[in-house]
Amino acid sequence: MKHKITLRNGKRSFSAWSSHPQTLLGEPLAYERVIFLLHGFPDNNDSYNEMTPILKSHFEGRKEKSVLIIAPLMRGYEALSQGQSNEYCMYELAQDVLVWIQEVNPQKNLPVHIVGHDWGAIVAFKTASKYPELITSMVTLAIPYMTNLRPWHFLWYFPKQIWCLSYMLRMQSALFYRPAFGDVCKPGYLDSLWRFWSPDWDFSREIEPVRQTLAEPGVLDAATAYYRNLIPWKNLQEFGWPVDFEKVPTLILGGEKDGCMLAALYDLESRLLASTPRVKVQVLNGVGHFLHREDSVKVSELVCDWFDKYDLWAVGVSSGLRAGQAYAHAKSVS
Repeated sequence: MKHKITLRNGKRSFSAWSSHPQTLLGEPLAYERVIFLLHGFPDNNDSYNEMTPILKSHFEGRKEKSVLIIAPLMRGYEALSQGQSNEYCMYELAQDVLVWIQEVNPQKNLPVHIVGHDWGAIVAFKTASKYPELITSMVTLAIPYMTNLRPWHFLWYFPKQIWCLSYMLRMQSALFYRPAFGDVCKPGYLDSLWRFWSPDWDFSREIEPVRQTLAEPGVLDAATAYYRNLIPWKNLQEFGWPVDFEKVPTLILGGEKDGCMLAALYDLESRLLASTPRVKVQVLNGVGHFLHREDSVKVSELVCDWFDKYDLWAVGVSSGLRAGQAYAHAKSVS
């Protein structure tokens, strides 16, 4: 059963889909692990509709333990979470996630996992970078790690990627993105982005709720503000999102046919991260940018396997095992 709940961060409130009702959030013994599902752009929290029952069935059916799954609307995707145009920096979005985690895991005694797609993946990286002690493990979708890349990587390895990201220039001014999107309730630029990013996917049904979300007052301006705040001019030290994968084990998934983030990026990341423990880069065949929507079963299976493995790893560490022993223990039972 899917419950509509409200999460908060100060004056902002965020609608979310949850496996548990509002009254059970933060209650002892109500659940034994937490999974946050963070959506990207241009999308909404319906993005995980197909994955949620698979995750719930896996964790509750096999282990007979309750799992709290929450898919929030990200900052700006509704009137009550909107703010000034310069309030969409990654560290501010990560603070939203911090407060949500504190609300549902006040004793800091439960495994907390994150799945993030597109901008949700970047927010996941940033949250893990700033608050690693609160996250057990995470899976990012459709966005490589990237914070370890340099301009010459793009120029030398894949100049085509620069062209694929040129759409971001349009998001820098309402003079460009508003005419492009036009009436989002009608087929147009929104459809073109989805089609280019996931060329073999029939999204005719899935795109309709997203149209409705982006058509709400202020949402298009807020959602595109993420691009205008990617470089946090008011706090430049917050640029980037370096993650200590020893503390936050991470699975980075991409789509072979992604027209936004090319598979070549993941190939490079795989080489750059090859010697780093507890991080894995994997490209899935036959899917594009919306890989979790296109093949929800496969992505869910990979997510469940990863969370199972590092849920046990975290339990081993908390019970007093050395990190190496805990990792070996988790590996032996995963």
